[in-house]
Amino acid sequence: MGNPWIVDANAPDAAPTINLVHEYIDEHGDAQRHPLWLKVRAELSVGEHRRMLKSVTSLSQAVRPRGAADATAEARFEWTEYSFARMEAYIIDWSLAHEPNLPRLKPTRVSYEALREEVFDLIDGALDAHEQVAADRKKARATSPKPDATSA
Repeated sequence: MGNPWIVDANAPDAAPTINLVHEYIDEHGDAQRHPLWLKVRAELSVGEHRRMLKSVTSLSQAVRPRGAADATAEARFEWTEYSFARMEAYIIDWSLAHEPNLPRLKPTRVSYEALREEVFDLIDGALDAHEQVAADRKKARATSPKPDATSA
């Protein structure tokens, strides 16, 4: 069993690989399928998560009108910055850094900004799904039976 206190980046399951296929029409009008893989963090540490959330540039909260039972909280995110920060937080490696016949792109903010929109959206969607799996796993851990507390 790993260390229960920290997110262990070196654990065997700490960096799963997500396999994707980029389907597109090339300059000759031919349909193409290009495999793309991402090696991602299985879970973010609290520090990584908070650094990612620092990209949120706008956050507001609705106030309770007089006489109303309660206020509705509202959060607005600047999604552009957040999506780049999320890629920086999760992606450790990707196939674009290992393409034999193309310029190699390291997984960096500069590379993410240079992506074609459909490739960016494909990766962003994969990270959405990955985050949901991680959230479900975290929820399952939180609801699992806890050992009895003892005192010495």
